[in-house]
Amino acid sequence: MNKLAFLFVFVLGLSISSFAQHMVTMKSGEKMNGNVKTLRDGVVEFLYKGNVMKLNVSDIYSINFVESQTAKEVSGIESSSSLPKEVGEKQISAGSYMVRYKVADRVISKAPRIDNLTQDKGTVVVNISIDKYGHVLKASPGAAGSTTDSEYLKTKAKQAAESAIFNNAPTAPLEQKGYMIIVF
Repeated sequence: MNKLAFLFVFVLGLSISSFAQHMVTMKSGEKMNGNVKTLRDGVVEFLYKGNVMKLNVSDIYSINFVESQTAKEVSGIESSSSLPKEVGEKQISAGSYMVRYKVADRVISKAPRIDNLTQDKGTVVVNISIDKYGHVLKASPGAAGSTTDSEYLKTKAKQAAESAIFNNAPTAPLEQKGYMIIVF
């Protein structure tokens, strides 16, 4: 292999590895994007938002390869809204979409079904109410933070929210309120 070809392969490998990132899904349902640095003695050293975290393997549900934000910007793929993330907010993958949500002490056990048969883009915030069995009782799209007036996207967001199922919590209140953020 000549020096020019070697240099090209080396630079290509560096650029690809700079996009490589991991999504750690905790058993609690929390998802974090960052880089796994080491795995030693049942402890994962994970670089998350500039801080090295030590996570016990027993607390981790899965570790997946994902594109980094830089790669998403290069490819034009958007996966999260520009809304600031609130404390206690969780995230779940629903097909090619990432859904952020918050309902106190609850996690989604069945991801929402999301589709968009148009080229419309935007963020829809859906206020939701769920029962103690995890079923969505009410879904009201277009809440504060939504960036689109598209009735189609609002309808799709409402349908997606209604299709989600949360964990069963027999001691939970009869109705709990929260929200979902869906970026189309």
